[in-house]
Amino acid sequence: MDSLSETNFQRRPPRHEPQPNYKSLLQLHFQLVKVMLKWNSILLVAIALNPIFSHAADKVYPKSGVPASGQIKSISPARVVITVRGKEQTYELGDVEKITFDGEPGELQRAREQFINGQFDQALEEIKKADPSTAANAAIRQDIIFYRWYCEGKEGLSGKGDMGKAAAELQKFAAANRQTHHLVDIFTILGELNIALGNPDNAVKFFQQLTKAPSPATQLYGKYQLGMVDLAKNATADAKTKFTEVSKQKSESEEMARVITLAKVGLAVCVQRGGDNEGALKQLNQLASATDDTDHDLFGRISNARGQCYKAQGNTVYALQDFLLTDLLCFTAAQPHAEALYELQSLWAAYGNPTKAADAKKRLKSQYASSVWANKP
Repeated sequence: MDSLSETNFQRRPPRHEPQPNYKSLLQLHFQLVKVMLKWNSILLVAIALNPIFSHAADKVYPKSGVPASGQIKSISPARVVITVRGKEQTYELGDVEKITFDGEPGELQRAREQFINGQFDQALEEIKKADPSTAANAAIRQDIIFYRWYCEGKEGLSGKGDMGKAAAELQKFAAANRQTHHLVDIFTILGELNIALGNPDNAVKFFQQLTKAPSPATQLYGKYQLGMVDLAKNATADAKTKFTEVSKQKSESEEMARVITLAKVGLAVCVQRGGDNEGALKQLNQLASATDDTDHDLFGRISNARGQCYKAQGNTVYALQDFLLTDLLCFTAAQPHAEALYELQSLWAAYGNPTKAADAKKRLKSQYASSVWANKP
């Protein structure tokens, strides 16, 4: 019985699980593939037409507000137009912090940020790594060339770069790219470079261009710099007229307020050159009290101007104090610092400390070798 039962069990037909309908499954698979292909195509088209789907896009970063991401339609020395999701947005360049371009190299991105932060030496080293001939488009190529030579010019003004080469390259760049959004910066530094190179008459044409700029702050800065050109030419009366005009302007922004203060420093210098040291000192002391000493360039100019007043009076101790103030607190402001070191050479010698006089001379030659102060007799 047991044996029979076992035999019957072994011979029992196997149970069959329901078999899948392979034809139906294949049909379902192909339908899913078609749906996926359809949606992939829609997504690809959306990415191509709408930059919000993609990280790669041109971008405009306003000084306040949200960056605009899309495609640059047009750009000029006054404004930039960018298409965002099919709609055009226009920004005045005076309200824009920076513009970036789709496909730009990392070296350009890093150099631009360093440029914005005033780290021109680091920006120069970074941008030298970028090859403009390999740029994806003309806008990127122009940016690489601009930052390369602008930073070289800034380094030249601080006594470390080749001012002549930078001026020549920037002038060539401006002539070939009259619609670049960097034109105001180019005119500004070309004027400054020409003053530093001893060519004040050449500087005039660049600063005059600034007085025609859309931005009121830029216009005012151009007028101020024309006064500085007059000072460089020892045309004190003409400089005083221009500084007076600028100083009477109503401030509409922080940039304008700073230019107005610079013009007031220039006015005090004119008063001092006219022989009224006490009157100049009174003006400068008022400016020093109202000026934030963290603005090293501005504060260094005020300190140096006071030092010149005391030096003209024969007050070596007070002159030393003001030029030392620039040396110790404003050493990051290249031009005022170079002037201070130049004056400290003779003042320390007159004070009876030839060792410190030699130290000031050594630092001037090593830190600002190509500056006008290092090469001044």
